[in-house]
Amino acid sequence: MEARITAQSQSFKLRERLQEAKVSHGQELRADLPNVRVGVLAATGEAQLMFCNMGMIEVRELLQPGDYGPLATEVTLQGLAVPAPGTYDLVNARISVNGSIHVAVDSQTQVVPTQGRGLESVTEVYLNYRPRGVGVS
Repeated sequence: MEARITAQSQSFKLRERLQEAKVSHGQELRADLPNVRVGVLAATGEAQLMFCNMGMIEVRELLQPGDYGPLATEVTLQGLAVPAPGTYDLVNARISVNGSIHVAVDSQTQVVPTQGRGLESVTEVYLNYRPRGVGVS
């Protein structure tokens, strides 16, 4: 399933994380985007990328310097295909910041499942744990 950006993607979180990493307008870079979530829209069945629980961005390589201007607010995504909904680390993704913040998953990018660091692990623990009683002892 190929993920896309929607109004519910919380793109402002990506922008905040890029600002924390000192990324500016005009830059092109390779970076790690940890703990992004791919979910499925109930109404359409389409996959969407969510930035709500994304961790700190690690810049791996600066490909083009920026002009220290403000970051764009629009986010675009290219090439993110995953086998199933869940949380993933985008390792070595290509990011361009110009008229929009463009995240590209290409041949140099690894899409790594987080294996239980996301919300699905909480659900799994909850479903597999049945307390004997409720209350305070």
